[in-house]
Amino acid sequence: MRAKLADVHVVLDGQALVGGIPTGFGIYAGLVADALNLLTEQEQDFSHAVFKPVPATRPLATVYQRILWEQFALPVLLSRVEQPSLLHSPCLGPPLFSPLSLVCTIHDLILLDEKISAFFAREYFQRLIPFGWRRAKLILTDTEQVCGQVIERLHFPENRVAALPLYSRYEGAEKRQQLPPGPPRFLLVGTVEPRKGFATAIGALARLPHSLRNDVRLTIAGKRTPHTIELLSLASQLSVQENVEFIDYQAELDELYRQATALIFPSEAEGFGLPPLEAMSLGVPVLLSDIEVLRETYARVRDVENPGMFPVGSESALANLMQQVIEDSSFAERLTRFGELVAAELTRERFAAGLLAAYRRAAQKA
Repeated sequence: MRAKLADVHVVLDGQALVGGIPTGFGIYAGLVADALNLLTEQEQDFSHAVFKPVPATRPLATVYQRILWEQFALPVLLSRVEQPSLLHSPCLGPPLFSPLSLVCTIHDLILLDEKISAFFAREYFQRLIPFGWRRAKLILTDTEQVCGQVIERLHFPENRVAALPLYSRYEGAEKRQQLPPGPPRFLLVGTVEPRKGFATAIGALARLPHSLRNDVRLTIAGKRTPHTIELLSLASQLSVQENVEFIDYQAELDELYRQATALIFPSEAEGFGLPPLEAMSLGVPVLLSDIEVLRETYARVRDVENPGMFPVGSESALANLMQQVIEDSSFAERLTRFGELVAAELTRERFAAGLLAAYRRAAQKA
């Protein structure tokens, strides 16, 4: 039965919403869920449901658990949906067989190029998930950059792919009014892996003048991996090990942002790069690498150039910016004002409107 344009019911795959503290996928799924709540309140012809694995307190931690949910448990639940509906798969893999028309979000294609040693994981991430994307009536990406990659590398027609920028989950939260007391503290957020560029930040810390370096702290908040040991070794080699700390993801990440002198985001590859937007929405200065996908969102807004971008991998350029943030309050204020402009552009209302347009477009194709 064809879904009516004026009667859209969306089912959200909520597998990323279960478990403990949300990380990348869970944060995005939460943004979608909040936007769906807004649409259900505002639009008379729109409704939604969220299907989650049980128990909701336990995350799907293995590929095997994800496949059981995506290819078996979720399709059974979907078969009981009576009204014409769309399934939105916001991350990971969609069901290969489902009675519902499919909308998928592809955040990036980074995993397609990773060397994954475990056979089961490699087949899941590099074969099963991309095969499932083929069923989608519409693919959403977070940036035009990734949109172009999906069209070029996966050979999707342009009319089946659309970019929809994200918003900050801290939208509307209290902004930081002034720097916290104590020594300068720079924050980095993300899973500890080479492409995040954390080594560049440690190298930049070591390049600061001695008069500053001893007081500066670098906090890396994210899931620890074998790369953590490499970064600890690097910090020791550069004699800054006492200035670098690693902490796990925090439920109160907004407080970590507020306590930071600035967020550093030195990534070499991203699908969107959400931590800069989160920090900006809280009034925190951001220093970030000048790669194309970040430039799309963060380089310029309302004819204002971002003064906080540096060439990817350049320790010296980042060190200069860190020193400016510490010593020049007017420069830090410029970064804060620029961030507020970005956050004002990327709102939940805008994201929800984009979702609604995408769902209606997909419903027409059903």
